[in-house]
Formats: sequence, structure tokens, C-alpha cells
Amino acid sequence: MKNILKKLTIPALASRPLTTLASHFLGPHIPVFLVHQLVHDKKYGYGITPDHLRNCLRYLVEHGHNFISLKEAILALKHGTSLPKKSVVFTMDDGYLEQMTIAAPIFLEFECPVTFFVITDMLDQKLWPWDAKISWLINNSPKQRLTIDFDDETLRLDISGNDKKHHARYLLRDYIKETDSENIDHSLAQIAAAAGISIPESPPDLYKTANWDLARDLENKGVSFAPHSKTHRILSKMQATTSRQEIEYSWKRLNEELNQQLAVFCYPTGKRFDFGPREISILKENNFLGAVSTIPGCLTSLENTDLELFSLPRFDLPESITDFIQYCTWIEHAKISLSLY
Repeated sequence: MKNILKKLTIPALASRPLTTLASHFLGPHIPVFLVHQLVHDKKYGYGITPDHLRNCLRYLVEHGHNFISLKEAILALKHGTSLPKKSVVFTMDDGYLEQMTIAAPIFLEFECPVTFFVITDMLDQKLWPWDAKISWLINNSPKQRLTIDFDDETLRLDISGNDKKHHARYLLRDYIKETDSENIDHSLAQIAAAAGISIPESPPDLYKTANWDLARDLENKGVSFAPHSKTHRILSKMQATTSRQEIEYSWKRLNEELNQQLAVFCYPTGKRFDFGPREISILKENNFLGAVSTIPGCLTSLENTDLELFSLPRFDLPESITDFIQYCTWIEHAKISLSLY
């Protein structure tokens, strides 16, 4: 009943008269959407389908929204210049093969600028991300329940159904995020032992990584690329020298491989405590324009340039079109704004 009511009310709230009225009270705001993995079968993890991505972009075109690049949005915020009304920005994170071979062509089909934040060791074919390995272990374990003996505690997880697997993936990801980044491989080995399977050396089909040749081809077609660290480990859990290397090495590799790389950083996992003043200082030393997080919210006029330019908010692209309409119009911005008071 709740979902039916939402499907009826959200499009009405997003209508032109209410949108015009809301803009007078809320001021300009730009949603930045984040696309992670594509999925063809939800039982294998989180993500969106190619058809859903097309439906979202089609909605924006049909309802008069304007696609702008992340660079355009950041420069406008930095210099206080105006942007087209109903502007929307899209980004992608990580560097999976299907992101470049399936998702990127969809953005090009709609003439929608997209900024691709890549884990440089992925494109160098050196790794597949630790959080993807967690998903693979949970999805492929023959067991219904796991007892994982970490060094400091024991976790007991029910993975007997898709929803429970989804919950288990997030619990394990959050647990590992709180540990020392140097111990991630050890923690993954403990999860694998509990799951009763071994982590493949090379990424399975669902997690195949892209490469620099594909990136160069997309760059020539107008896709922007920017750094998402070297290995995707949590910067705030590292020693200062290692955190600096994650940032500077990833930027170095983009400069070596591409021609029009964007000086905007994307923090691994990007939550509020995954980065801090140390990382912002390193980025400023290296003349970055800003950095994006995964803290939910819209881009608005800046009050504290240094802090806000280096912790720009983004929304995960919602998995339902109704939620997407809520996020790309004034509704979600109003909801977040009201929650701050």
C-alpha cells in the first residue's frame, strides 16, 4: 500500500507547478548520481539494470532536465556562476568491464556527460576490489549460515536468502571498513574460510575489470575520467604516507594513460568517516578542483569552499523509477534540508 501511494504522489509532487513553486523556496540544487555495478540478476548483488538506466535518462530528457558534466558543476559552484535549471550530473565508480562496455554507451546514446572514477590498479589488471570479493564469497558460499572468527570478534550471519545475503554483505563491508586497511587481505581470508570457498585470483565474470584501452576509446568519445584511488582501501584507516600514495599514484597513472583526465578525486566508499582533513590537504597540495563522497545530498551554493568542494555529496542511483523521480526533483532536497533543522 505504501509503495502504491508513493507511485501516485511522487509524480504529482514533481509536476511543473509544484517544482516552480519549490524552486523559489529551496534555491538552486543539482543532484549528482552515482552508478556502481550493472546487474542482470538481482540475486548476484546490488546494482541497476541497463534498462533501468535507460529509463532514468529517458525520464530526464522527456521532462526537460539538463545534463551537465561534473566539471561544469564544480566550476560553477567554485566561481558562483549559474547553471541551467533542472541540471543533473552522472558519475560511475570503480572500473568494471560492463561499466565501460554497457553503461558508458548508454550515456553516450543520450548525449549525457558522465565522469568515470577508476581504481587504477583495476585498470592495471592488478586486483579486483575487496568489497567485490565479499559479495562474491557471500553469493557463492554453499552454506546457509556463516560463523566468521575474526581476530577481535566472531560474527554469525544468516545467508539463506537473497535479502539476508544483501544484509550480510553490508555488515561485512562495514566491519572491514573499521579495521586497519593493511589487514583487509587477512580479514578476507577469514571470511573465505568460513564460507568454505577460496577467492579466485582473477575476477569472475561478474567482476571483470576494464582496461586503459577501453578508457582511451571512451575518452575520445567524450567520457571523463578521474581517480578513485589505487586499491580502493579506506584512506582514513591508513598511515599518512600510504593514504598519500593512494591519492597521488592513482592521479599519476591517469596522467600517464589518458589525455584529458579530471582533477577531481573520489574517496573509496566515500562515507563521512572514510576521509578527513589529511586527505583534503593532500588533494589541495596536488591542485585538485575538489572531491566527491557518497554522503547523500544535492550540490548547492557553497558556504565553506574548502570543506564543501572536497566532500561533494552524491546519490546512489535508485533502483526504482519512483525513487529516481524523488531524487532528481526538489522532493529529496527538501526532505534533506528539513531534516537538518
